[in-house]
Amino acid sequence: MKRFFALCIGALFAGITWAQAPLVVSTHPIYLISKKITQGIEEPVLLLDNQSGHDVQLTPLNRKTMKDASLVVWLGKAHEAPLEKVLKDNPNAISILESGIIQALPLRSPRGAALKDTVDTHVWLDPNNAVRIGFFIAALRSQQHPENKTAYWNNAKKLANEMLLASQKYSREGVMRPYWAYHDAYQYLERSLNLKFAGAMTDDPHVAPTIAQIKYLNDNRPYKKMCLLAEASASPSQYKKLGAISFQSVDESLAKQQDFVVAWQTLAAQTQACILNARK
Repeated sequence: MKRFFALCIGALFAGITWAQAPLVVSTHPIYLISKKITQGIEEPVLLLDNQSGHDVQLTPLNRKTMKDASLVVWLGKAHEAPLEKVLKDNPNAISILESGIIQALPLRSPRGAALKDTVDTHVWLDPNNAVRIGFFIAALRSQQHPENKTAYWNNAKKLANEMLLASQKYSREGVMRPYWAYHDAYQYLERSLNLKFAGAMTDDPHVAPTIAQIKYLNDNRPYKKMCLLAEASASPSQYKKLGAISFQSVDESLAKQQDFVVAWQTLAAQTQACILNARK
């Protein structure tokens, strides 16, 4: 593992200037992972507080924060398109999606078809990806601060062990359990929780579902009562058209959480409860 990341870091960090400046992380879930890696060493800075990567509004302070950072870790233009213009010439900016260290899946249509040349950017929900991101940040920061290398790597190993134990609690063998989503943001949970995507109401959480898609879901429901994972902002007037459902409000951005492992476990527990309740 160390050798793999050392090779990645050597290639990525050619020409980077090491300054005694903060680690800046773009969005909340990656920030939570960073906090696990830097615990007891330094405090990372969250760039987009109270913002998702999809609707970024940069302030002068945001721009200064990125400029002054010794390392900016962001997901990439597929998730945070507004940051691309600002970071494309920044030698200290590293994109997780373009690093080659995670396993990415394509976006899917509301009916489950994989969409060519796309990427589902919610990669942190896969425990293996979360661990890889953690080791990646440990390797990056160790290059900049070799005096703290042992501490960074020990923290990464601790995160890996915690995520392994957390994911093992929810892994199940047997028949895969179908679920619906308001919009398809949870496929990186599916392997860990033994879930099967049975459709989404819309491909954009800001766009109302069509009558045709609601009819499709009702006509193809695997169970009489289905689990529906949805953001709290989803309109009851829309999802009540689906008939018998177990509704679970979830947040894939983990925005209100302060510990990554706890946040992942909370989301997993909510999802599992929704599935089990739907089958009653």
